[in-house]
Amino acid sequence: MRGPETGSAAADDSTPFAALAFDHRKRNFSSVRPAGMTDEQIRLSKELIFDAFEVARGQGPTGMRPGVIIDEEYGADLARRAVDSGVEVAMPVERAAQPVFTFEYGDDFGAHLRAFRPSCAKALVHYRTTDADDVRRVQASRLRQLSDFLSGEPIAFMLELIVGQRADDERAAPTVQADSLCAAMAELQEAGVEPDIWKVEGTTSREDAARIVAQAWQQNAQARCVVLGASASERAVRQWLDVAAATPGYSGFAIGRSIWGGSITGWLDGRLGRGRAVEEIASTYRRWALRYGGERIG
Repeated sequence: MRGPETGSAAADDSTPFAALAFDHRKRNFSSVRPAGMTDEQIRLSKELIFDAFEVARGQGPTGMRPGVIIDEEYGADLARRAVDSGVEVAMPVERAAQPVFTFEYGDDFGAHLRAFRPSCAKALVHYRTTDADDVRRVQASRLRQLSDFLSGEPIAFMLELIVGQRADDERAAPTVQADSLCAAMAELQEAGVEPDIWKVEGTTSREDAARIVAQAWQQNAQARCVVLGASASERAVRQWLDVAAATPGYSGFAIGRSIWGGSITGWLDGRLGRGRAVEEIASTYRRWALRYGGERIG
C-alpha cells in the first residue's frame, strides 16, 4: 500500500479528473483515418490536440481537474510543456499493440518516468481470467514490478484494464462485462498489483459500476475509477459518463479518439481548417467535462 508521501494528487484529489488522452502510438492513432498517417502527421496532430486542450483549460471546465495522457515517442516535448505548466500528466509505459504487456523501454522504464516527472504512469493491459495461465502470470508479474517501483515514487499508478464489452441489442450502448472485469481486478490484486486509478471500460448499469468500485476498494480504499472512451459514439460515452458521475468511487474520465478522432481526420483530409479542428476538440472535451460535473449541455 502506498504511504502518504508517495502517489500523486491525481489519485488523492476528490475533484474528478478530466483527462484528454492522446498517448496512442501509430497503429491506434492512425485508426481514425482510413488513409492512415505518417509519423509527421501524428506529431502535428498531437500538437493540435494539445492546443485544443489548452484552449479548453483556459475556458475552465469548472469542477474538474484537466489533464492529459501523452506518450514519449510522439509527444515528449508536449509532455514536458504540460508538466512544466502544472498540468497533470499521465504517461504510458507499455509497448503499443502488444498482445502481452511489455515495457516500452524494458527495465529502463523507471528512468524514463523520472526524467519526465508525470503525475501518473499508465499501463494498458488486456487481461481476462480465462486467458492462458502462462500469459496471465507474465502480465501479472510485470505489472507487479511496475506497482512495486511506483510505491516508492511520487507518481501514481493508473492501470487501464481491458476485458471487453457487450451490447444487449443493436440500439443499446455497449457496456463492460462487469463479471470479467471484477474477476480480473481481483486476480491482479491477489498478485500484488496495486493501482491508484483503475481506467475501465464504461458501463450503463449503476449496479455494475458500484460493483467495480467495490472491487477496487478491496485492496485500497483510496483507489478511484475513471471511464475510458474505447473510440465509442457520443451517445454511448454520454451514458457512461452519467453512470460514472453518479457512482461514488468514480472520479472522472480519460477519453481520446471519441473526442478528437473526427476532427483530426477532417483536418488532415482538408475538410477542416486547423483553427476549426482545435475549436471542435476543445468544445467536445469541455462539454463532456461539464456533463460529468452535472451540466447536461448536449
